[in-house]
Amino acid sequence: MSQVTDDELNWGLIAWVIPLAGGVIGLIMRPNSNYVKHWSYLSLAFGLVIIVTDIVLIVLSMIVAPIWPLLMLVRILGYLAGLVFLIVWVMGIARERGMVYWRPSLIYDVARMLGAQ
Repeated sequence: MSQVTDDELNWGLIAWVIPLAGGVIGLIMRPNSNYVKHWSYLSLAFGLVIIVTDIVLIVLSMIVAPIWPLLMLVRILGYLAGLVFLIVWVMGIARERGMVYWRPSLIYDVARMLGAQ
């Protein structure tokens, strides 16, 4: 792994801590840093995965609203998804601080589609 400066570490942290917006900021502020680009693209992908999941759960909630047990199931799935996102977010912070180029499966796949190398 190449030498990562403190500045790059800080921008990588900002990119990951603020999903979506932090990724955009990181790409604007440090476009030539591979480290910041990695975490910025992951941040963009993570934010998009959260948004798409929320939209799917909202649509499912509207569809099953008349059927109370199914609505409760969708709500429980929403809470579980939120818990999973929180765990992934905290793990990402730990990996970024450890300077590990982390590649969580779904999020990294979306990041690669967005243009990450």
